[in-house]
Amino acid sequence: MVKMLVIGDGGHSKVIRMMIDKSSNRNLSVIADDIFKSCFNEKQVTYLPLNRIDFNKQKYEESIIAIGNNHIRKKISQRFYNLDYATLIDNSSIIASDAMIEEGTVIMPGVVINPSVEIGKQTIINSSAIIEHDCKIGDFCHISPGAVLAGGVTIENLVHVGANATILQGLHISEGAIIGAGAVVTKNVKKNQIMIGIPAKELKK
Repeated sequence: MVKMLVIGDGGHSKVIRMMIDKSSNRNLSVIADDIFKSCFNEKQVTYLPLNRIDFNKQKYEESIIAIGNNHIRKKISQRFYNLDYATLIDNSSIIASDAMIEEGTVIMPGVVINPSVEIGKQTIINSSAIIEHDCKIGDFCHISPGAVLAGGVTIENLVHVGANATILQGLHISEGAIIGAGAVVTKNVKKNQIMIGIPAKELKK
């Protein structure tokens, strides 16, 4: 059994820990967080603050960052760059055999990923999302539950796509953009734009 370090103890961590429990070859060993939010009393699980992660004294076979916020996940990844990050895929998801998924990425329950998809590192594809053929998703992104990416969509780093949002075929979503829940995106989105509504329009600050 592979012993796993989970960084984060909030709501996102609960789902990741459920996925580990379902796994036949992984065992939750250590939970690291500065503030323990849920404080589950799991048997044989050690809780420790982030500053107690010691690369010399303690070896972690696999690690995962269980934090939903893209920017915090990026900072944690940069801080603990020496860890061996797992790619977690729930066994209820349907993943094309040629899909390329990088380290630290989590594919949650009920996801469909179709052929020729590329997904970067430390990205979350949340429950029941659909990623159609030839989509490219960058690093530190979060595709929320029920979101749909039609074929050939390109998403750059640090993008958040809200729950049940739809991005139409062939569009380009630039770095740091936020797509609101339920939005239908019909045109390319610029860097750091916030898009809401049907059809999606920019939310002016």
